Amino acid sequence: MKVFARTHMGKVRKVNEDAYYIPAENERFAIVADGVGGHRAGEVASHLAVDTLVKYFRTHEGPADDLLKDAIDGANRVIYEQARRDRDRAGMGTTLTALIFDDQWAHLAHVGDSRAYLMRNGALMQLSRDHSLVGELLEKGEITAEEARVHPQRNYITRCLGVSRHVGPDILHMDQKPGDLWLMCSDGLSNMITDPEMAHVLAGITDYDAGVDQLVQLALDRGGRDNITVLLILREEDEA
Repeated sequence: MKVFARTHMGKVRKVNEDAYYIPAENERFAIVADGVGGHRAGEVASHLAVDTLVKYFRTHEGPADDLLKDAIDGANRVIYEQARRDRDRAGMGTTLTALIFDDQWAHLAHVGDSRAYLMRNGALMQLSRDHSLVGELLEKGEITAEEARVHPQRNYITRCLGVSRHVGPDILHMDQKPGDLWLMCSDGLSNMITDPEMAHVLAGITDYDAGVDQLVQLALDRGGRDNITVLLILREEDEA
């Protein structure tokens, strides 16, 4: 498994409230978080979430479902309690998208509107479901994908870590195949470029390190209105 990552503040924001984690040697998990809240609180929330998950995954074993649910519950509690203690951080929260890989399966946990995609056999599939007002309208068929991209409330998320005592992540399991390419990103990418455009970039790259740069640059060329974080995870052909 090879992982390539980039984050960029974008052209509008003054702080990068995204956070991410790529696996160290012998680790098989990756995380993306996108913070929300004023006074740099979003930055605090996203880093608290990532740090809490990394520590939990490193010190606990068990079924992936339990690891993901318990770690996310812990991260939610840490953010929620800190927001209650610190007036400047009241209401802070963060999206969270986490993947754990074993030999056969990829286990995805998701809260918010950061995304996880799988590129397999030339087709790009969005696996995560956007927990956002626009995402819900899109699912109901009340707006089109193009309308969703310019909707005035496109940044309104309906579920995130830290804003209530309990949060329920979506959990998904996918089989793994050699050559699979996973894309994890904050909405600074997915709000700027379309899924077909992402697929076109991913289908044409052989240098994956340059590929993450290309995706980030495309989002910047479209305006870079938000922080941009991109992770590419490649399952190599010879992996067991």
